[in-house]
This record gives sequence, C-alpha cells and structure tokens, in this order.
Amino acid sequence: MKMMWATYLLFFLISFSLLNRIDGEEICDNSLPYGKCSLNTGCGCLSLSYNNNISVCAYLYISCSELSSCAQDNKTCYQPGYICVNHPRCQYRPLCYPMKMATHAICPLIPATSVSPIPDDGICANATWNTNGTTVAGGNKAGSELNQLQYPFGIVLDDDSNLYIADSFNHRIIKWHYGSSVGKIVAGGNDLGNRSDQFRYPNSLTIAKNGTMFICDNGNHRLQKWEKNAREGETIISNITCTGIYIDNQDSLYYSDVGGHKIVKWPENEIIAGGNSEGSQLNQLSYPNHFFIKNNKSIFIADGGNNRIVEWIIGDKQGIIRAGGNGPGHNLDQFYQPMSVIIDQSDNLYVVDYDNNRIMRWLKNSKSGIVLIGEGEEDGHGKDQLMRPTQALFDKNGNLWICDEMDHRIQMFTIDKSACKK
Repeated sequence: MKMMWATYLLFFLISFSLLNRIDGEEICDNSLPYGKCSLNTGCGCLSLSYNNNISVCAYLYISCSELSSCAQDNKTCYQPGYICVNHPRCQYRPLCYPMKMATHAICPLIPATSVSPIPDDGICANATWNTNGTTVAGGNKAGSELNQLQYPFGIVLDDDSNLYIADSFNHRIIKWHYGSSVGKIVAGGNDLGNRSDQFRYPNSLTIAKNGTMFICDNGNHRLQKWEKNAREGETIISNITCTGIYIDNQDSLYYSDVGGHKIVKWPENEIIAGGNSEGSQLNQLSYPNHFFIKNNKSIFIADGGNNRIVEWIIGDKQGIIRAGGNGPGHNLDQFYQPMSVIIDQSDNLYVVDYDNNRIMRWLKNSKSGIVLIGEGEEDGHGKDQLMRPTQALFDKNGNLWICDEMDHRIQMFTIDKSACKK
C-alpha cells in the first residue's frame, strides 16, 4: 500500500512539475477546443484533462497513433515529458501529449496586440492614381528567363515591397526584389509536374509571418505549404481547385474552392462563405476568385460567375452585394468576371475587372464605380493599358500593384494624396 501511494505521489509531482513548466508562452488565451493560439497555423488549444480552464497551445497534426491513453485517473502519464490532455479528434478519452511539441519554438503565440491588415493608408475619396504604370517585374515578353514572366496570375508583397509572383506558365514562384531587373526562383521551377518540388500552373500564394508560403497549385488540384528556404513543398489539401488564398492577421489560412463555390478556413475546414452549390442567391457563390479579409470580421469576395463583389460577415449565413450584380457588361455598374478585390481603410472597393481590362474604384455606398486604370473593354500593352489583369495589391503607401497576366508583367501605379491633406 505504501509503495502504491509513493508511486501516485511521484506521478503527481511529475505532473505538477510539467504544469509549472507551461509558462506564459505556451498557455492558450483562447479557451475554445482547438482554438487559434499560435502564429503556426498547425497549432491549437488542447485543454488539460484534469483542468478544463487551462489549455496548452500545441501542434495538432502529430499522428494520433503516437499518443497513448492516460492512466485510469485520466490525469497521469507514465512517460516523462508528457501531459494529459483532451484531444477528441483522436480519442474521446484523455491522451498523453509530448510537451516537446508544445514549445514556443513550434507554437509561437500570437502577440497580444495585432495589426490590422488595412494600414493607416491615408487614402481619401479625392486620392488619384497615375494612369501610366511602371513595370516592376517582367515586361520582357513571355519567357522563362529570370527577367521574364509567362502569364503571371497571383502576387504578394512583403513589408519591404519585395514581390512574390505565381509565375503560372513557368510553374514557379518568383521573388522579385524591389528595384531589381531580374527575379529569383524561390519555389518550383523544375518543369511542369506533380512532384513535391514541382508545380502545374500555380495561380496564387500568400506568405505567413515566419516566411512560410502557401501556394494554390491549380493544375495539380492541391494546396502546397513551402517552409522558408525549403526545396520542396508539402501538400496540406488535395482535390481542390483554388484561385484565392489569404492569411489574416492571426495567421488563419483561407482559400477559395472554385469547384465547390465556397471559401474555406483551414485547418478547421470550416466553410466561411458559400458552399450551398453554385448560384446567385445571397447564400451562394459562383466561381469565387481572389478575396480580401477585413479585420478578421468580414470577407470581400470577387464572385466571378455572378459578376459581383460580395461582403460576407464571418459567421453569417449569407452575404450582401457591395458592387455589381447587374449581369455581365461594360457599364460602370457592371463587371465582366471580377477577379480580385481589395479595400482601403475608408471601406472603398478596388476591383480587378478581368474581361473589361480595367481596375475600378467603388466609393463606399456607391451604386456604380469609376475606372481608375485601363481602357475598359479595349486591351493593350501601353503604360495606361492592361490585358486581362488578375490581382491588385496596395503597398504601405497606397500605390497600386497590378498583376497584368497577358502582358506578362507586374505594373505599379503611384498614388497622389495631395488632395487628402487638410
């Protein structure tokens, strides 16, 4: 009997020691099961089996077969360095989880204060943009040399205005340093294929704060994760066709499932918008393309098949039409396959109107837009023209960067805020 009590005391002391070692870097602020807690999108909250008020921020994608059941008291683990947690995705009984997979290095916590993805851009209703663009990448005809692009489709900017390009028909991701005349291959570029180091017509990408890239590998119907400086990627989602992909300011990942006519949040696999088959009702989408998330609360979607921009409050069952929705056309209240949408801090919309070869601005609550860039239904190769633009971005100063697909270039249009000064 004394031996049994001594054993229980030993395990209690081990568990107590482990709990004390869960410092502020590893305890979840989010108490929801599997709630978001880390800059690593693969981490989530696991509550302690013997204290549901305390959750550990842990890596969720460890194999369930690596976890053993807790002792009969549902709080003791016999292996040193393990702690008893609730992990119902693996088993409804408590499981022993290795604390080495719940460290700050693996699951760095989200900072207590987060930065809005919409900067204090200083853009007012009277701001204007130069209608003549500057070529910042490509523009040397279609080709595979490092000073060329071939039907680029998706772009991302980092804080230093370095450009990452989904160079679709070259089956690669290119990083183009600001001011450089050539790019650098950072993923793919090993011919067309479905190996882990290859792509087949990648069409969009986004980058986490730690440098990890998430890439829609369109032709292979998969979503790839490429760690910073990696030579190959990892497939995290298969059997999808995505056009848009986005990381919010808490590093949650969202992607558009074009075939499923929906926007999905990963790793929860939660449908955020659409998913009610293809259609034009307010709870439906039709071939959603690029989208923009504002303050983690609402999604603005380029609903391509419906020729409209939809705002969908996260958690709602349906969206509202913010622009277009008047059938395909060239009028100022119409789009012809909108491909991308972004917003400024004043809630004005900027829409890439793909088949109309133009960028439109819709002021908040307006019933029609104005053409900022492009010649409407006419296409061309001039500085003031676009040929099938696919995506728009703002840099931190409010300049517009446009992916000009069939001109095989990225254009930048500078902003003039002089009319915004009081």
